[in-house]
Amino acid sequence: MGETMRHGKWLATAGAVAATLVAGATWITTSKAQIRDATGAPIPGAAAPRPVLRPGVAAFVAPPRSRVDWQGAVGGLRQSGGLGENLGGNLNRQQVDITAVPILLPTDAKLAGNARIYSFGDYYTITADTAGGGVSFSGTTTTVPMPATKPLKIDSGPEQLTVQRTVDGQLASFVRYGVLYTVEIRCDAPSDPRCVDDNYVLGLVGKTTAVVMGKAARQAAGLGG
Repeated sequence: MGETMRHGKWLATAGAVAATLVAGATWITTSKAQIRDATGAPIPGAAAPRPVLRPGVAAFVAPPRSRVDWQGAVGGLRQSGGLGENLGGNLNRQQVDITAVPILLPTDAKLAGNARIYSFGDYYTITADTAGGGVSFSGTTTTVPMPATKPLKIDSGPEQLTVQRTVDGQLASFVRYGVLYTVEIRCDAPSDPRCVDDNYVLGLVGKTTAVVMGKAARQAAGLGG
């Protein structure tokens, strides 16, 4: 899988989510009631038309947002002892600075060395290439409840840790500092042992502990810019 195609695949998911939110927020007015006469003057007693949804478009309801545990995040930052900043030195600083949540990186210099970050303020995703595949890490304050019928494997360890098989890999999600984080491995070959079971992705979760905080996160945590 080429680099451009792989990055496009990762970003397509974020684009689809954004498109869904935009579509869900689309409102139109179909009422034929008139509230002004031919001269443009208001008609006494006429009620303004009520907005209705376009058929097939659901009302936009903002998903619940978690409260970031900034005290815990600062503790994690100090515990990282500068490791996070060293590992994150390759990331686009502007993207890091606009990220309003604590960024988690794996304590793996090889992965961090070719990582790229794409930030949307309270949501970020980081991608990195590996031989025969790639990994991605994300964090967001938006929590989306999963359907009760969706099979999930729940393990002990990080808070609310779940692991599930994807089309081409494994995806783990967990909560830390009040933020929902995900770690994902994608493989070009279905037989790649990193994607056949969840051992590799769980190992990545265990390594994803280095905290990075840009200007927006530092300000929110009371550390200044």
